Amino acid sequence: MTKLDIFELQREDENAWDAYVHRSDTTTFYHQIGWKNIVEKTYKHKSIYLISKEEGEINGILPIFFLKSILFGKKLVSVPFAPYGSVCADNEMAENALIEKAKKITGDYKANYLELRYFTMRKDNSEFSANNNYVTFLLNLTKDPDVVMNGFNNKVRNAIRKALRSDLEISWDNNLKEFYSIYSKNMRELGSPPHSYTFFNNLMHEFSNHVKIIRVQMDSRTIGALFLISFKHTLISGWAASDKTYQKFNPNNLLYWEVIRYGCEKDYKFFDFGRSTFNSGTFNFKKPWGAEPKQLCYRYYLSNMKKIPDTSQSNPKRQIFAKVWRRLPLRLTTMAGSYIRKTIP
Repeated sequence: MTKLDIFELQREDENAWDAYVHRSDTTTFYHQIGWKNIVEKTYKHKSIYLISKEEGEINGILPIFFLKSILFGKKLVSVPFAPYGSVCADNEMAENALIEKAKKITGDYKANYLELRYFTMRKDNSEFSANNNYVTFLLNLTKDPDVVMNGFNNKVRNAIRKALRSDLEISWDNNLKEFYSIYSKNMRELGSPPHSYTFFNNLMHEFSNHVKIIRVQMDSRTIGALFLISFKHTLISGWAASDKTYQKFNPNNLLYWEVIRYGCEKDYKFFDFGRSTFNSGTFNFKKPWGAEPKQLCYRYYLSNMKKIPDTSQSNPKRQIFAKVWRRLPLRLTTMAGSYIRKTIP
């Protein structure tokens, strides 16, 4: 019988880890060592990166972070601040061995639960509770952006044409200061704590060749911005924000169209619109673009809890928090937000 070795990542294994990420068909941007570095540097969470080896060769990985706070207790997440992550392995035996090790670590750390965020659907497992409320949209790209546009519904095409007639300017200048200004304001309007400026700065430093910031301007004022990520053949909308007072000019439609056009020209195969919950505002915005909805699969191993934690916008406690947050001064929500955001994976 083949013997598997499961152990925690050491610094000397990091290059081999990333090599596996780039050759595997099931890994994502957030499996890379660079994401580990960003989360550690920005929020100081402890990483536990598990490796499966067979005959000395990596055949599976499982990145995990341990989060601990007074308000939200202890939890293990694969991976935090990302729409997907979880275990990736060449075969079922390696995958199961990595998950069993993660379950043991959950008990060792006295964590309330282990959360695995899969990019692809998984079979139901009696040991894991399921949350299937999240979805992303994947748009197939071709070399001709006009062919892609033909797949949009009429409302989307008309909104793009209106934006193009509105004297809006597009900038691909990676201006983090301008992006963060509109992003932090947008997050306050949504009633949600923002990531810190340092988080995005670390992201740009760690993945300098794989992130871009695109902005829409009117009269030299930034009215929309998108933080774009690239991985293999896919462009990913990481974070996007716009100024609601300029909504009639459709800056969001122009942002996404310019990114799609860029992806076609650079020969990317897919554009990932980013995570949404079913029937939310962002879900309804993305759906008419002709992209294929892709169900994300979140699984929870409950150790010291009886049910999955409710972090949805419909949670009454979340709604009360959001109502209060929207009323706070922008300077306060920007400064204090990152201290809260680090506990919300």
